Amino acid sequence: MLAAALGSLSAPGLIGTTGMLGFLAEESVATEYQADKSESRAKAETLRLMSKPVTLDVEDQPLEDIINFIMDVTGAEIEPIYLESLASTGMDPDTLLTIRVNAVPALTLLERVLKRTERVEAIGEEYTWQFTDIGSIQCGPKTVLNEEQRIELYDIADMTMVIPDFDNAPRFNIQQSSGSGSSGRSPFSGSSTRITLEPSADRAQKIIDLIESSVEPDQWANAGGDGASLTIYGSSLVISAPDYIHRQIVGYDFWPARLHSVRSKGNQRWIQVKPDPAMRSAP
Repeated sequence: MLAAALGSLSAPGLIGTTGMLGFLAEESVATEYQADKSESRAKAETLRLMSKPVTLDVEDQPLEDIINFIMDVTGAEIEPIYLESLASTGMDPDTLLTIRVNAVPALTLLERVLKRTERVEAIGEEYTWQFTDIGSIQCGPKTVLNEEQRIELYDIADMTMVIPDFDNAPRFNIQQSSGSGSSGRSPFSGSSTRITLEPSADRAQKIIDLIESSVEPDQWANAGGDGASLTIYGSSLVISAPDYIHRQIVGYDFWPARLHSVRSKGNQRWIQVKPDPAMRSAP
């Protein structure tokens, strides 16, 4: 699966200079690295909290009360996007929901609540969740989440490199090479057909087409969406997209690989982040 193979590039390397500029470059990268580690820890902790099993049985309960319940039980910070007087798009906090779950991870409950709200409100919006840069969970319409985009580089050099398969090697005639009366002819004979390799640009385009058709196909700029755009720079894909789209491409590097799974629905394929089952036995 492409999503499992793609990997984000690490923090940019140090600028090759000396003196004050070199020192400042090192300080900048070091500070950025520490900030990234702190942000990753905050997000991992939120996922850990949202892995806590939750039981809920409510009928015609307001959406706002249910989300507040999830926050109270888990201690996780959730930022729902509600429809307000100053906002034209958002979830109605008074939407009445009926939810019955028994000992399911809080993250699973939140996803079910968002899907149920989407169906009940039926206003043509799709709801999901994503991380903020401080590690909290933001949830609501994708059209609003799309406003928070970041740029990621994905190295695809290994995926575009083609290793030729030489299945027409020439034959070697031992007698021709060791005979006393050599005629000067080459001991090699057989096919000399040249191997035709698929251009790397064509392979890269196939990867782009696969991503755009598999992960949130309606959100890409090439399909008329406003959620994500993609281009090639050297041997890397440059993707500008909100967190929920990056999550479906490669998952989260701060969360164990065993807690990622490839999901599919029709022609769409994406990475799903799973809660930590170890939290079931946590006090």
